[in-house]
Amino acid sequence: MRRAATLVLSAGLSLAFGAPARAQEPKVAGTDVPAPRRTKFVAPAYPVEAQMRGLRGIVILELIVDEQGRVATADVIRSVPPFDEAALSAARQWEYEVTQVDGRPVRVRVTVPITFALKLPEMTRAEGVPEMRQGAAPAFPPGLEGPARVVADVTLLPDGSVAEASVRSGDSPWAEGLLLALRTWRFAAAPDGTEVGFTVQADFVSPGRPGQPPKVELQLIEPRRRDLAAPASAATEAAPASPAAAEPPEPLAPSPAPAAGTAQPLPAAPSPEPVMPPSLTPAPPPASPPAPSASPAAPPIEVISGPAVAPPPPPPPQPGFSAVRDVSLAVGVPDLVKGRRPVVPPVARMAGANGEVQVTFSVDAAGISSVQKVDGLDLLKEAARQAVASWAFRRTTAERIFLSAVFTFQGDLARADVRRAE
Repeated sequence: MRRAATLVLSAGLSLAFGAPARAQEPKVAGTDVPAPRRTKFVAPAYPVEAQMRGLRGIVILELIVDEQGRVATADVIRSVPPFDEAALSAARQWEYEVTQVDGRPVRVRVTVPITFALKLPEMTRAEGVPEMRQGAAPAFPPGLEGPARVVADVTLLPDGSVAEASVRSGDSPWAEGLLLALRTWRFAAAPDGTEVGFTVQADFVSPGRPGQPPKVELQLIEPRRRDLAAPASAATEAAPASPAAAEPPEPLAPSPAPAAGTAQPLPAAPSPEPVMPPSLTPAPPPASPPAPSASPAAPPIEVISGPAVAPPPPPPPQPGFSAVRDVSLAVGVPDLVKGRRPVVPPVARMAGANGEVQVTFSVDAAGISSVQKVDGLDLLKEAARQAVASWAFRRTTAERIFLSAVFTFQGDLARADVRRAE
């Protein structure tokens, strides 16, 4: 009896003074309660690296808005790695109207999609130049004033991606700014499977009045096509030159800028870049998980990159890595991942034949080597040719590259030095 009275007294005290309550489960916006109106908005910043690589995507966040209308937690429920941190950093600064149920403030769970999309640069195109599908505008170098002009020749693959670009005239750092932008460009595919080329003229113009941003005026001129199935000399047809590009090429000043007239392979991107479909509708990368449905009253946020973001300085070029023993790679040669090492053939060893053999070869987009020419002592040529034919390189760009390997045979030792073909 005394025990029962004690339990009743304890229950009464708990009701009188209040027992610890369970943490309140957030209400779901759009289902349990109306989605709250956002009262403070901070726009996500478009990551510079993603802009220069031409990347885009849709990040979906799940936010918990507390009883004061602040964002208590923010989690990524659909991830696109280049943009996750930018989306989270902005969302944590947002504020919402306080949501009340029965006169008491409650926490709310809100789902928000954020679209990162690239704004196509403004340009004029001559007839015959394909329509641009994806790409960023050249960045105006910070701390510098125009005007400046860079002229570059561009060659497209049949799928519309940029195969190579060479600077015809222009100084550093303006030339590097244009080449970085060209790396992100992609055009409509050629319906007849031909290779398309044209000239890009970029004029960097300082603002006319204080407060105005600098701009880059782009002209795509002098279209030319080449049937890949026909000889280049018979299939290349140049369109009439535009008066704006009729001025003679100017030699490049000594600087880190690419030499005029030299084909420059576009920098390799560490990860595959999304391809803009013909409909121009931004789409999430195919490897991403299905997107959860967003709250009905949470409008999507679209972040459009601007043209005046300066890219980070390009890293210094580094020699490629060779996984094949006794093979060294010069700057600009992709990594050698497998193949035969240089070996002195037995017949040459017995004959005491020493010397050098030069092998000129090409590497396609799959990294496969194709020997084109072998020069040197006959007893050593076949060993060098077989070694090069077995090599496989790691490729991250689609253009075919041309290399030269110099084999040195001395007694029982052999080695090879690989560099870009001149």
